[in-house]
Amino acid sequence: MLGHALNPHCAFCHLPRISGYPLCEHCHADLPWLLPEQNQPLSNHVNSLSAFAYRPPISNLLLGIKFGKNLHELATLGELTSTGLLPQLEQIPEAILPVPLHAARLHKRGFNQALELARPLAKQLGVPLLTDVIRRSKATQPQTELDSAQRQYNLRQAFQLDKPLRHKRLAIFDDVITTGATTRELASLLLNNGAEQVEIWSCARAILRQSHELTP
Repeated sequence: MLGHALNPHCAFCHLPRISGYPLCEHCHADLPWLLPEQNQPLSNHVNSLSAFAYRPPISNLLLGIKFGKNLHELATLGELTSTGLLPQLEQIPEAILPVPLHAARLHKRGFNQALELARPLAKQLGVPLLTDVIRRSKATQPQTELDSAQRQYNLRQAFQLDKPLRHKRLAIFDDVITTGATTRELASLLLNNGAEQVEIWSCARAILRQSHELTP
């Protein structure tokens, strides 16, 4: 919020922004928001919520953050993700689990974009971010290079539980959901180790574009 106070311009077009919000009305309305009914469950037991369709400018921002290290965009995109997800929540989880990166990839990239995008959500909901409970123990091939069947095989036994779960209701957070293979694998691990309810949240999902009304 301090950044908004210091910069009165829209983060995208530099026109005057909405008070207390990073964008102007036009840029907000032009984003590829998802409506709650467009968020289909990834399986019979795991509901899924995403803020956006994976389309420009959101897709461009995510790629720029992940591969171009445009880290100044992270705070804005995290806040926009919260704006899209919070009105869809029926209940608050006990904790949020950002999808972990393998240690080698984390070292190379320098940050975990899922963790950074989830920070505003966790802060607004008043719940912890779990960063040391599950480890990515297998250096998997990048999912973007694989088809659906290959993605599922690629992630087999990719995650390892390092600590006993202390929370029963959890939300997994990823930056983008495509086939959902990564988050389904994580959800199965959580449910098999004591979790009673798991939801999957993301910034964006590969789905059709929708509209979104900004509410206070």
